[in-house]
Amino acid sequence: MAKIKRRFLRTQFSYLFRTYRQRRSWRHKLWILVEALVLLIRYCRLQVDLSFAPIPTTMHGKSCVVILLSHNRPQNLSILVRGALRADFVDKVVVSNSNSQVRIAEWIDEADSRVLLIDENRPTHPGHRLVLARKHGTRYIIALDDDIFLSPSEWQRLFECLISDEAVPHGITGHIYRPGTRSSNGSSFHHVTGVEQEVDVLIGAYAFTSEHLDRVFALAGAIGIRDVSQVRNYDDILLSFAGVGRPRIHAIKPALLCASASLPGVALWKSDEQFWDERERVFERVRDARLAMRSPWSERPKQLSHKVRES
Repeated sequence: MAKIKRRFLRTQFSYLFRTYRQRRSWRHKLWILVEALVLLIRYCRLQVDLSFAPIPTTMHGKSCVVILLSHNRPQNLSILVRGALRADFVDKVVVSNSNSQVRIAEWIDEADSRVLLIDENRPTHPGHRLVLARKHGTRYIIALDDDIFLSPSEWQRLFECLISDEAVPHGITGHIYRPGTRSSNGSSFHHVTGVEQEVDVLIGAYAFTSEHLDRVFALAGAIGIRDVSQVRNYDDILLSFAGVGRPRIHAIKPALLCASASLPGVALWKSDEQFWDERERVFERVRDARLAMRSPWSERPKQLSHKVRES
C-alpha cells in the first residue's frame, strides 16, 4: 500500500506542476506552491478518514453497487476503492480498466470479496459504466469519475440523498443549460456546485436506480445509439434525463479532487475541441426524446432563476 500511496502523490504533484505553463500571471504561477500544500493536507485528512472515521452503516436495509472506470489515471483507483469499501451499505465495487497497457490489479491492493476487477478486452468509453451498472447493479448504483475522492461520510450522504428521493438521479456537481449564453468554459453549460438544487446535467458523481437505468437505454435507443459502451462524451446527459424530473445536486464537497481535473491531455473536456459543441447537440436531442416518452417528465428546462456559480 505504501508504494501505491507514493505513486498517487507523485503523480498528483506532477499533474499540478504541469499546469505551470497554462498560468498567465506570475502570481498565479507561484500559487502552485499553495495548491501543492493544500493537496497534501487534504490527502492526509482523507487517509485519516479512510482509516479511522466511523464506518457508514446500512441504511434501512438498503445497499448499492459502486461502478468505477479507469483509463489514464490508474493510480487514483486504490483510494476510490478504499472509500467505497469503507461503507457497509456497498455490496460490490466494480472496477473496469479500458487501458490495454495496464493491469488494474497492480494498482489496487484491497483484498475484499466485494471487489470485482475487470481488464476489458476491447476499448470502452465512459458510457460503459452504464452497461456495467445494468449487468452488475442492483436497485441502487453509485458511479464516480476517477478524479473525485469522497470521505466515508460523503459516500453515506450521497447514498442517503438517493434513497430519500428515488424519483431522480443525484450528484454533487452539475450544469445548467442556457442556450445563447457563454460560461467561462466557453459553452452554454454553466457550472454549479456546493448548493442544493435542480440542474440540467449531473457531472462527475452519480447516484441512481435501476429504473433510471432502464430509461437510459430507452433514450439511447431513441437517438440511435446501439452500443452505450462506446458513448464517450454524453453518458451523463443520458443519465440526467432518466428521472421523472430534473436531477438534483447536493452541498457535498469532495474531500479531494485530482490535480488533473482540468489538465489538457488527461481531462477529456480539455482535450477535445468538439467537446462542448457535441454536448449541446446531444443535450437537445436527448431532451426532445425524453419529452416524447409517455412516462412522466418535468417541463422543458426553465430559464435560470437562481444564482449560478460558474466555473
